[in-house]
Amino acid sequence: MIKFILLTILIVVFQGCATWTGIKQDSNRAWEATKDTSSDVYHSVKESIHEATE
Repeated sequence: MIKFILLTILIVVFQGCATWTGIKQDSNRAWEATKDTSSDVYHSVKESIHEATE
């Protein structure tokens, strides 16, 4: 019975670690994509405004 409880606890702990690592990686990728896209949009809008005001 003790082995079963210990095994269950270990499975839950390792699943939590794997999930937390996955969430951190996914959020990091999403943040990088957001920064890249925002930067591209900012520069294209800035260029468009500059061309329109010339």
